Amino acid sequence: MTPTVREIGSLVLHVQGAFLNKPTLHLTLHQAEHEFRVDAVSCQAVLGTLVDAHVLDRTSDGLYSRHFPQAHAA
Repeated sequence: MTPTVREIGSLVLHVQGAFLNKPTLHLTLHQAEHEFRVDAVSCQAVLGTLVDAHVLDRTSDGLYSRHFPQAHAA
């Protein structure tokens, strides 16, 4: 079943909130699917959207974690 726009929006907010409320959270795609009880395609789309929005970072080994902007020296 294809999720509705409302369901996707709710999922984005839920995933974002989880990472913002727990800054040490690090999850692989597979772990995130289980944590958020969502299918792989939807989960990957949501995590990718949050990476593109600089809410999350994705490491080279596939871990998603909260994005912390780096301070630039003046």
